Amino acid sequence: MPKYKLNKESIEPRIAYQLVQDEMLDEGNARLNLATFCQTYMEPEAVKLMTQTLEKNAIDKSEYPRTTEIENRCVNMIADLWHAPNNEKFMGTSTIGSSEACMLGGMAMKFAWRKRAEKLGLDIQAKKPNLVISSGYQVCWEKFCVYWDVELREVPMDEKHMSINLDTVMDYVDEYTIGIVGIMGITYTGRYDDIKGLNDLVEAHNKQTDYKVYIHVDAASGGFYAPFTEPDLVWDFQLKNVISINSSGHKYGLVYPGVGWVLWRDQQYLPEELVFKVSYL
Repeated sequence: MPKYKLNKESIEPRIAYQLVQDEMLDEGNARLNLATFCQTYMEPEAVKLMTQTLEKNAIDKSEYPRTTEIENRCVNMIADLWHAPNNEKFMGTSTIGSSEACMLGGMAMKFAWRKRAEKLGLDIQAKKPNLVISSGYQVCWEKFCVYWDVELREVPMDEKHMSINLDTVMDYVDEYTIGIVGIMGITYTGRYDDIKGLNDLVEAHNKQTDYKVYIHVDAASGGFYAPFTEPDLVWDFQLKNVISINSSGHKYGLVYPGVGWVLWRDQQYLPEELVFKVSYL
């Protein structure tokens, strides 16, 4: 059979199955997977539900309203877990992973910054907008900055600062800063950024300028971990300048790859032009 072209004749399903299975014989054992932090076991009932719904195109909200309702209930559960304020209108969505969730969170920050900057009369074409983050970031943030033409401003980590350096982070902020990313679970060190300390710095900054800056929390690992292991740790929507949070469902969310989540504390932080309504799906 050709390796890189379609076979001219069909083959029996059992043969196709065996060929693909044999192709994967020398792959790693998923149950021994630690390095990529992915969930490798689910209960049989969960697997059964997945196999029974594989043919559904979940994005077709009108065709599968109960699937949509389940997603919305998950968003509400996560919003409650992350202490979304009752007096604000939170929003959220599922994604294929925390990387996509970071992209959406970053886009929302950029669009919201642009609106604020234009309202204040800032020349947004004078230079690139920028994003401030510790040098321990996950590569999806570098991709975001490349894809959406944003300057990545790295706050260096060192032996004395194994998470974001609160002594220097605000030195990287200016009127072109779309936001600061705090990380709950740094890949290289396992540490959490001090989100509460960062929030205090941002609060002081925002009181002194019209060019406000806000925080997105990349909680890919910590979002479904910290609330249970350190319930008294304040890092989420309890902090007024944390406007969005993402997390990975297939890490400590305890489901197979791939699913992620991103939530905004209020509708104002997800610009309307990023929300689409269509009639054909």
